[in-house]
Amino acid sequence: RVALRCVAVSSEIHSETLPNGLRLLLRPLRVAPVAEIQFWVRVGSADERDDERGLAHFHEHMLFKGTETRGVGEIAGAIEGAGGRINAFTSFDITCYHATLPSDAAAVGFDVLADALRNSVFDAEEVAREVLVVREEIRRSADDPQHLLSDALFATVFDKHPYGLPILGTHESVARINRERVRAFYRRWYTPEQMALVVVGDFDPDEMRARAQRLGDTPRGSATRQRKAEPRQRAPRVRLLERPFERASLDLSWPAVPLAHADAPLFDLLAFILGDGESARLQRRVKEELGLVDRIDASCYLPFDPGLFGVTLDCASERATAAVEQVAREVELLRREPVKKEELEKAQRNFIISRAWERESVSGMAHKLGSSLMLTGDPLYEERYLERVREAQPEELQRVASEWLAPERANLAMVLPSTQSAKLNAEDAQSAIERGRAGAAKLFEAPRKQAPCGELQAFTLDNGLRIFVQPRRDIPVVAARAVLLGGQLVEDEKSAGLSSFLAGMWLRGTERRSAADFATQVESLAADVNSFSGRNSCGVTLDCSSDQVQPVLDLFAEAIRSPVFAESEIERERRETLAALARREDHLSARALDLFTRTHYKAHPYRHPVAGTKETVERFTRAELEALQARLVCADNLVIALVGDLDPERAATEVARRFAELEPGARIEAALPPVEPTPREARQQIEKRERAQAHLLLGFRGLDLLDPDRAALEVLSQVLGGQGGRLFLELRDRRSLAYAVNATNVEGVAPGFFAVYIGTSAERFDEAQAGIREELERVRQAAPTAAELERARRYLIGQHAIRQQRSATRALQIALDARYGLAPDAEARYPERIAAVSGEDLLRVAQRVIHLERATLAAIRP
Repeated sequence: RVALRCVAVSSEIHSETLPNGLRLLLRPLRVAPVAEIQFWVRVGSADERDDERGLAHFHEHMLFKGTETRGVGEIAGAIEGAGGRINAFTSFDITCYHATLPSDAAAVGFDVLADALRNSVFDAEEVAREVLVVREEIRRSADDPQHLLSDALFATVFDKHPYGLPILGTHESVARINRERVRAFYRRWYTPEQMALVVVGDFDPDEMRARAQRLGDTPRGSATRQRKAEPRQRAPRVRLLERPFERASLDLSWPAVPLAHADAPLFDLLAFILGDGESARLQRRVKEELGLVDRIDASCYLPFDPGLFGVTLDCASERATAAVEQVAREVELLRREPVKKEELEKAQRNFIISRAWERESVSGMAHKLGSSLMLTGDPLYEERYLERVREAQPEELQRVASEWLAPERANLAMVLPSTQSAKLNAEDAQSAIERGRAGAAKLFEAPRKQAPCGELQAFTLDNGLRIFVQPRRDIPVVAARAVLLGGQLVEDEKSAGLSSFLAGMWLRGTERRSAADFATQVESLAADVNSFSGRNSCGVTLDCSSDQVQPVLDLFAEAIRSPVFAESEIERERRETLAALARREDHLSARALDLFTRTHYKAHPYRHPVAGTKETVERFTRAELEALQARLVCADNLVIALVGDLDPERAATEVARRFAELEPGARIEAALPPVEPTPREARQQIEKRERAQAHLLLGFRGLDLLDPDRAALEVLSQVLGGQGGRLFLELRDRRSLAYAVNATNVEGVAPGFFAVYIGTSAERFDEAQAGIREELERVRQAAPTAAELERARRYLIGQHAIRQQRSATRALQIALDARYGLAPDAEARYPERIAAVSGEDLLRVAQRVIHLERATLAAIRP
């Protein structure tokens, strides 16, 4: 039995059903000055009638489009103006409207969300505009391999049940939406007995309860769910789609149980054992040993009605049948023999600690309460769920696998490149599933072998390494971040991506352990050790429970200090990096950004993709990796920050013990590339692709991290961006040009860039570009209104408070700020810097940065 404690919260939650049927769940929590307000509605796309496809999701959009007292944009604007963020999501079973705000604005969040849910006007013109926006969202989904794969899978598994229909609806069904249909759906489902209000965080529960009770005049409704049951599957099913993508995406899944079923926790454990983490069975066998896939993982989707258990993977199309065969083999092995006790215990530890991380934020806690209530009827269902996880036995997992993961119930969905000459058909795929099952069964025919600034305290070592520790005792977890100046800054045309490649190699074996042993050890401690590389830095991350800090620190230090660069691992990293670059070709918003930086910068390494290019990655050698390791990993280039449940002096001592012998090196700053001059002319690059949507970036040279105008440019970006910003209101809400439009401010050790992105239809490309230019010229000509300025400042300050909930976020920001030459507690002074920005500052920085005659335009379009 895994002895991990689950804290009971039932006594700390106020649960009440109001006379009109509204369920109320209030959970005061003082871990941060933040409150989360969520309205859950018991209706999803699976509750739509045949002539209503897409309406559940459409309401998610329309409830932000104005009420009797708030106009278009004012709902999101009111929340952002109070320093919060607002959003919504729709699933097959529920629709949820949620806002995260500073605690002093909790009442604002409630009032705005309640107004949206009770008093939306569903203006006919706004409905027509939003039809265009949702159709853009559907087009965007058509360019996303994973979205296409998911829709294909659900359509394969659920032949009768409405889970087989797309949540967004179709172009045709959305086109038929009008005000009358929207209002009819709203009146039927948006009634008190179908709703729950969940509030978690720093708020006054008595005041919130009183506000909820004042909603009591809303009458009950009479809607009931009427869904077709899915008959038991008797034979495997295969669905194949061909699209102009670079890589194959596959999902092999089986029908499972609803969340409320007693076996639901066992499915989660099976998913952990099969595919979660580098030491999981599929990772070791299919990815590492056989090299058949770029990415593979297992998961389960357990909603209100019976859901799915499955495996998703990306690979080259010529390896698809072999990969399917191996996945079917590993699943059959789960059916044939109990998992090892230590394997189960590792899965139990990892699963339980993952749920602990989810409770670190008020948003996560509220989501747990709301989803548990809506999907099981019990808001405290997770307590029983985790108890079942802790008590699970190997024989129980085998029973579940044997009963539910039978080969005749398998469903395979595939999205394959249409450009490949070697074609895969449904018969090949079904044969692969059977070969995998038969191969596993054969193994059982004979015996086989078994294999201090405020709370922040600072420390310096003699070798120049700096350590920062911030204690945080409320949750038993620790996050550490090691940051090295590097990334793109230490690369050139021939070595683009080398820093990112090196970061990947830090996890591929050390002087003490192989890559597999390293991953096994990390996961046996229910920890996470990872690496990163970006524009200005690279490093290693650590997240673990506070009782496992010392052994995980050993692994953390090994990854940084003693990678071995085995040729076999270099080739695996090269293969995965090249596959990732190929996949990036299918994500056009990311490709548009790559095109922008390549056009905007002529010589500076910021012009290259962080992961490099196919040409550079194919040339990387072990000698180059060893040389970069020696250059970057030196004591005076390293900053380590730790945040969490620990004693500062003891933590610093433990870090020092592992890094005291690390030698200092040559100063990286002395060899950084020169600053590239700001463009004096317009630059443009347009790339043609056969896709449904156009992606455009228009931008300018930005600022560096030490520039005194940083805060003003960030506020300006928010004035333009955000759901209450000018770009969103004008180009999306009023003109329906796009589903996504935003302003981006990217800073660096060298000057970054400021740009506007929009995804729009090809026929409205010129109109979208003109609209962006108009808004940018407008912000150059006059300072924003006092209301706009206040909204932007409050939003940024509120988001800062929300970010500070995460120990990992704090640790990374401390380490980055210290290494970049800012004060290590610079993030703590962020609110005062933002609050000091004036309208005149915004006008000045707009005129400094935005020069339309010198703009860089990059676009990918049909």
